[in-house]
Amino acid sequence: MKYTLIISFLILITTVSCNFNNSEQSQVKKPSIPDFELIKDVVYGQNFGMAMTFDVYVPSKPNGAGVILTNSAGWTSPFDKFTVLENGQYRFATDKEMTESETWHILNPKQLVLNGYTVFEVRHGSQPKFIMSEIVSHVRRAVRFIRHNSEDYGVDENRIGLWGGSASGHLSLLIGLSPEVPLLDAEKEWEKKYTPIAAIAVFASPTDLAKMVLDNPEELKNRPVLRMENEQYQEFSPVNYASKDDPPTLIMHGILDTDVPLAHGKLMYSTLQKEEVKSDFIEFENTSHSPTLEQSSRGVDEALAWFDKYLEN
Repeated sequence: MKYTLIISFLILITTVSCNFNNSEQSQVKKPSIPDFELIKDVVYGQNFGMAMTFDVYVPSKPNGAGVILTNSAGWTSPFDKFTVLENGQYRFATDKEMTESETWHILNPKQLVLNGYTVFEVRHGSQPKFIMSEIVSHVRRAVRFIRHNSEDYGVDENRIGLWGGSASGHLSLLIGLSPEVPLLDAEKEWEKKYTPIAAIAVFASPTDLAKMVLDNPEELKNRPVLRMENEQYQEFSPVNYASKDDPPTLIMHGILDTDVPLAHGKLMYSTLQKEEVKSDFIEFENTSHSPTLEQSSRGVDEALAWFDKYLEN
């Protein structure tokens, strides 16, 4: 009887030990393959001794197309918290993490990257240090630099789109609709080169700057970048550059937007339609200048579908 009890006890200990080891092993997570590689701080130019940079999201399964996202909120850059560095690798931030950092969710590049797009997130010199002409020149230079070096990132130079919202969308429209405008102080051949874009998608973007400050004079107090001469309002308004050879352009706008009223989106769309440019206009119901997570998700999906169609994904 004594020996039977000892043997039973040993069997019990062995069983518990095996179960513990199995449990411990089952909790060990295998290293996952990241969805993207993040190349940080590529220098595309300098101004006042400061480097101007962009980041590159390289997808694990690239489709050969690229999308340029200008990082701009009120013509100030940077503002985003799309990624988190964890255990030596970058991952996409969660919705909660982005909300806590006050990131504009509708410009989250996650879905584009997961669908194979190489996304270039461009930073420009911010107001009030830099004026509108300088900011536009920064982004125009970045677009030309990216197109010139696109092969280095596995991107077809003829399959590059522009994507943005609010000030970011304003810059995307302005530069995408005016590839013929020369770059200030261009010296190198790539700086002087005509740089067409294949598609544009924007949300809640100012399109007529004169109308913007006329409708809301407070903007002049809050944003020194908008303190310009009358001819400059015309020079930096995207609506003045619509022409028949413009790329397919998607305009999205919230009906309840009071920061950049719906009239801006309607004006841009009607002007593109008059020039017979492939374009679409989507009104977001019950949506202000700061879309909810659900509205942001829809906006990203619409942009993704647009790029799939016109960047030949």
